Amino acid sequence: MAALISIRQIDQTTIVDVTGDIDLASSPEVRKALLRELREKRAARLVCNLTQVNYIDSSGNNSPSDWRGNLFADLLQSVHLRSSVYFRPELGAPWGFSLADHGTAFHIVADGKCWIQVTGATQAVELVAGDFVVIPRGDAHIMRDSAASTIVDFFELANRSAPDNRGAFRAGGNGVITKLVCGGMQFDNAATDPLLALLPPLIHVKGKDRDGATWLRALVSQILEELDSSRAGAQAVVTRLADILFIKAVRTYFEQNIDTVRYGWLAAVRDPHIGPALAQLHARPQEPWTVATLARRVALSRSLFAEKFAQLVGEPPPRYLKRLRLNAAAIRLRSTSDKLSTIAADAGYESAAAFTKAFKKHLGKAPGEYRRGRWYRPRASLSSELSRPR
Repeated sequence: MAALISIRQIDQTTIVDVTGDIDLASSPEVRKALLRELREKRAARLVCNLTQVNYIDSSGNNSPSDWRGNLFADLLQSVHLRSSVYFRPELGAPWGFSLADHGTAFHIVADGKCWIQVTGATQAVELVAGDFVVIPRGDAHIMRDSAASTIVDFFELANRSAPDNRGAFRAGGNGVITKLVCGGMQFDNAATDPLLALLPPLIHVKGKDRDGATWLRALVSQILEELDSSRAGAQAVVTRLADILFIKAVRTYFEQNIDTVRYGWLAAVRDPHIGPALAQLHARPQEPWTVATLARRVALSRSLFAEKFAQLVGEPPPRYLKRLRLNAAAIRLRSTSDKLSTIAADAGYESAAAFTKAFKKHLGKAPGEYRRGRWYRPRASLSSELSRPR
């Protein structure tokens, strides 16, 4: 139903009761209509009661599932995997290794069981055969068969054991064997991509779960088949499969946690005010958004909107928007020959100079240098680490 607005006066306070639907695409007009009526009443104090409001968006996102779906799709499309590398250790108990600062990492338990502890996670997680974990930002983590096992650096362990051309090696003690597939992913736009910034330190997909088992088994089987083959283009196929593996793991995390998580980006997406605001930022990052205009779109005061956004998302709206714009610009620099001035304008910057300054500050290099290199190299890759002298 359309929004119903009633105004009542109690002493010097004017109370505006709003019930029904408020269209996010036209809420500024609703606000103007309210102000016209209030001017006539010369209110000394205003209280706006919005508890019975259902927010809709006539631009196409008419329900929470719509804007959530659009947001998830936009984020999943924003990541671009450049390369991947795999190792296939067979580890006899006791064993343990650490890995840190090498970009996005993942591990598949092909056989056996073990524990993983990631910096930033509350506790160690037990993994069993068929499980898959991804560490989106490459946070330091430890994997071992038991809490008593000695920890060594993963690459020290691998260098001692001389992996073959399939990345396979044998290490550890003489006890029960655990077989792993350990890999690393290097993304073109890791420095600006909003998806990598908002994910938790660890994503765990259980191989025995109804939602994850079928696709996970199929992908792992294909990856192992390609790694075992010597066919032309095997590495390119493996990289594409790793891309799918990452996206499906993230999508599974979204689907399993959207209705239960209390804090962070997923909680923000579920919020009836911040969710639509995020949807509009992602749909049109080039618009001259301000905290005030976003607040008006979702019918909140500027201060309440800013506070709620920062509390749920983890950063203020201008900083979030800047990352969105720089990521969109980085993608265009990498994939098109568009003029710098055009990219800067479409990213919401008034001049190429302002855009260049912001770009260099966040990515560590000028747009032209980034375009010539075609990617950002944030950290040493897993594959290059084996060739380092120790």
